Amino acid sequence: MPPSPSTDEKQGSGSASADGRREPATNGYGYHHQGPEDLGGNPDSNGDEAFNADYSRLMSYPGDDEDADYYGLLGLARNPPPKDSEIRSAYRNLTLSFHPDKQPAHMREAAERQFNKIHEAYETLIDPHKRTVYDLLGADGVREEWGPRGAMGRQGEAERQQVGVKVMTPEEFRRWFLKTMQTRERKAVDTMVRSRGTLSFTVDASDLISVDEDGDVYLYAPSLRLSEYGMAYSFKTPIPNPASWFRGKSEPTEELQEDNNPTEADDNNNLEMVINASVAGKLQQGKQKFVFEYEDGTQETREVPIPLALIAKNLTLGANINYALGDVAGRKGLGNKRPFSFLNDTNVSASALLLPAPALAFSFAKAIAPVPKAKPFSVNLSTTFSGSILQRLPEIGLNVSRAVGERKIAFCSWSSGTLLWPSAKPEELIFTQLSKFQLGLLSFPARPTKPTGPIGGEEEDEEYREIRRKEREANKAREAFQFQVEASPAGGSLSFNYSRNIFSGKPADELVRSEWSPEGHYGSLLESEPRSVRLEISTTIGLDLALGWSISGIRQVGEFTRMGLDIGVEGMKGLVVSVSWRRLGQRINIPIVVCPVQMVNMDVAAIAVIFPWVAYCAVEFGFIRPRQRRERRQAVAQRRKKLEKLIPQKRAESQQTIELMTEQVRRRQAREEAQGGLVVTRAEYGYIPPTERRKDASAEAKVVDVTVPVAALVDRSQLIIPRETVKFHIVGFYDPAPLLPKKLKVWYQFNGKQHFVEADDSEGITCPMRSHLLRS
Repeated sequence: MPPSPSTDEKQGSGSASADGRREPATNGYGYHHQGPEDLGGNPDSNGDEAFNADYSRLMSYPGDDEDADYYGLLGLARNPPPKDSEIRSAYRNLTLSFHPDKQPAHMREAAERQFNKIHEAYETLIDPHKRTVYDLLGADGVREEWGPRGAMGRQGEAERQQVGVKVMTPEEFRRWFLKTMQTRERKAVDTMVRSRGTLSFTVDASDLISVDEDGDVYLYAPSLRLSEYGMAYSFKTPIPNPASWFRGKSEPTEELQEDNNPTEADDNNNLEMVINASVAGKLQQGKQKFVFEYEDGTQETREVPIPLALIAKNLTLGANINYALGDVAGRKGLGNKRPFSFLNDTNVSASALLLPAPALAFSFAKAIAPVPKAKPFSVNLSTTFSGSILQRLPEIGLNVSRAVGERKIAFCSWSSGTLLWPSAKPEELIFTQLSKFQLGLLSFPARPTKPTGPIGGEEEDEEYREIRRKEREANKAREAFQFQVEASPAGGSLSFNYSRNIFSGKPADELVRSEWSPEGHYGSLLESEPRSVRLEISTTIGLDLALGWSISGIRQVGEFTRMGLDIGVEGMKGLVVSVSWRRLGQRINIPIVVCPVQMVNMDVAAIAVIFPWVAYCAVEFGFIRPRQRRERRQAVAQRRKKLEKLIPQKRAESQQTIELMTEQVRRRQAREEAQGGLVVTRAEYGYIPPTERRKDASAEAKVVDVTVPVAALVDRSQLIIPRETVKFHIVGFYDPAPLLPKKLKVWYQFNGKQHFVEADDSEGITCPMRSHLLRS
């Protein structure tokens, strides 16, 4: 047995090679843990954040029950992509060991099973189209997309393509496939959120809180009754695209000429109009008089309550269209002539209101840069016709905004209000709008950033870690604010809004991310961590120092569902507590008036805010999060049990595979030894507990001999195992310790000298290297 190396002799593959070349250090994919107690111990010792990170790694751990890694199965690296000649060579070498026709009768079944896996991997990777889909979606994705309902299957998107998909280059096919998946995803989402609706019922519980003359606050059992309601609904409907007005009828657009994608072209020709309607009013409990006549001839008149009646106050019905003109000037037709050329890269919208009074509005938005290469101003000009031009002039609005820093935008808006002719009648003054001026600053939440990696050195690493820690805190908090000053002839106000995420967990304001983009596929992550709460605080101060405020919290309770609680003072209603529910554009809001406006003071506000806050914290940290931790522990235990049940079967398959490989590997090793090449003398793979835990009986080593499978990877006196390779998916390997950190140790001989190298699951191996030399 070769001697064990000392601590300072254990090197990875990031050192000098046998011929003096420098090799890059490897540090990539792999499951990495400190010890077995992290897998199901007390998560509270490191807090929710550490436990959630461990849970995410555990549940995304590629167990033996998953499909094999095709690259690892053939012994190939993902990056850089292998050449066809390398794929064929790897396949040819493996078929020498596993071809069923070359095996004895009692080994043919095992050889055929392994040969089919290798053949499936070869057919997938040698086909550039299948390899593209495999890199995006894995083996299941290839089977699905080449199946009956897939993009490449029968009656799939490929059959409806004008230009054959099979003749596309790998780059063209990747672009086409990503576009196809995006279109499919958009259609699926549109079927869920084609409409938006809001339903609101106001509950009057104003007798809940009472304040006496001395300022003492009293709480009573309220008498609940519905007082107001509100309903709004909007939906989309397609209309003809006006793009054809600016180009010739027989000439396709440049985009269509380049992409040859009829599906995308059809999408571009669809323009949608949004139709919206709303109604709001009061719920009134009416009474009706009835005359009751008794047997003795006497009569009695009583008032009997009748069902609630809906009294409509605000009824609206309208529609709007929004369209981005794009490069109008570059098209043939009217688009390249003035004044239409001014509309180049302009966003145009039109809105029509039928009820309660006819009105028509237009807006034009365009980015204008006064100085070349400077940050542009976003200018939005709008005009509204709310009646006959002979009675009143159109209302004009102007909004100008510009980015003034990272995630900050300054804006200024002005509205002319209603301008009446001198001959206006008195009844027309009721519908007038006052002019208004606004000036403000808006800050958006920080976007998640990707780590760029440390430059090197301990001091730089420490500085990098501190920078990353601050970035993670900013990403989790996602702070945002808005400051605004408003002035009008009726008065003025100063308002400030602030929002951020509180408590550890997934950001509450995180939108449902599209899984497909032009860059690639981003699958949905496991829902492994608790939700944070989005806290929003708004304050408004008028010229008379009247203070209006609201505090709201929003929490995501499902993939598409959010619930919120809002507490604040609303105009003349008083102190209002609102409960909301939102899902896929649908919203239910229940405002509850708990105190009249004349009784609201600091004590009442404190009670209204503190009581719901304490109740929520008690439920969140006393019930929800402990239950989630228990569920995660159970999920980890079930996954470990499932993987451990497969160990005997995988061990037997591994032994059969090694038996099939042994003869061929011995011949290759003999040739390597004859020419002084690389000869693997021993290889071990498995879990080895750290030194301080070896006295613990439960932390026993679980190691298997993988000398033959590792020796089979030697090619032309080189052994290369890429860092992204799942090691227990290599032919002849299996996982002896599921969900535990494992190491691969290799002893080998090169040029008559003994070498040693070891690597964990997150590291690759490159041999031979001088740093692996064992000292005598």
